[in-house]
Amino acid sequence: MLTETPRRRQLCLSFCAVLAAVLLWRWQRIFWLECADYIRADMVGHIALALGRHDYSLSGLLIRALWSRFDEDRARTLLSLILTANQAAGVLTLWLLLRGVLPGLDGAEALLAALLANVCGPWIFPGQTGMYLGVYNGNVWHNMTVLFSRTWIPPALLCFWRLWEARRGTLPIRSWWGFLFFLLLTTLFKPSFLGAFAPAALALLVWDFVKTRGHGFKNEFLIGLAVLPAVGALVWSSLVLFSDDFAGTQSSVALRALTPALLVSTLLMYLRGLLLPLWTGAMQGPKEPRRERVAILAFVNAVALAEALLLTETGFRGNDGNFDWGFGHLIVGVYCLSRPGNAGYDWFYF
Repeated sequence: MLTETPRRRQLCLSFCAVLAAVLLWRWQRIFWLECADYIRADMVGHIALALGRHDYSLSGLLIRALWSRFDEDRARTLLSLILTANQAAGVLTLWLLLRGVLPGLDGAEALLAALLANVCGPWIFPGQTGMYLGVYNGNVWHNMTVLFSRTWIPPALLCFWRLWEARRGTLPIRSWWGFLFFLLLTTLFKPSFLGAFAPAALALLVWDFVKTRGHGFKNEFLIGLAVLPAVGALVWSSLVLFSDDFAGTQSSVALRALTPALLVSTLLMYLRGLLLPLWTGAMQGPKEPRRERVAILAFVNAVALAEALLLTETGFRGNDGNFDWGFGHLIVGVYCLSRPGNAGYDWFYF
């Protein structure tokens, strides 16, 4: 007869298998409908940009490769399957992040949390908005570049944490290359996350430089060096997006014009989507053995939130909310750090 812990783990894994199958089926159906323009989404626009060679993302290379080898119907189906596979990969990378930041969390429960993070989103009306019950949730299934980009944020963060923790000694070379690669990969799909992460990482490195009075400069410099390829990708995509001939109009970055009352209202709108992790993080965070990793993630999220509140784009991209994406990229991961007691099953109540 199974003991309580193995029985619970077995039940959890069985539920995960059923939930994963449902999600995979639902994702493929949603993505196909979006690619075929039956559901209002950004997919058709991404396809048009890529085929017109006006794209700024790795997804454009993928689209052109599919449309050059297959007829339109088959290319749409294959793209929907690739997007579905990317979602599955995102669940696994999020699971890795949970295992890295919450070592005491059982692997089965971490998988359940990663899967359920993809349930708290636009399930009935996908593609219409990135909000659910009036709050941001991060599950923007209507935007291809966001979906491809956010999959590779967890391994980038894991590699950065390892480098940060080893900054007083010898940096692990595999983590350095992993950090460079995954940060570059997520930026090549969409640069929004880097826009939030790079300022936060720079602040951390400067703070450590001052704290050590320059004694840790070599490792701090090497960690910063790994960010440069992604910064180069950000500059390149900006040159494409903000050029005069892109989409026939020019766009730029500006301060967001909000009255004090509207600023507070917008901040509350964002924070409503974080009530669970804010509460449980305050309760559970001090008990975690890797509190510094949680603190770094919270700091990056705070920088992204500040950018979403204070910055905007003008011109043809003025209504796209692209500075929200840096914040939205992180929300799913932050949700999963909500761990009152023995987490995983607490997601049912969320």
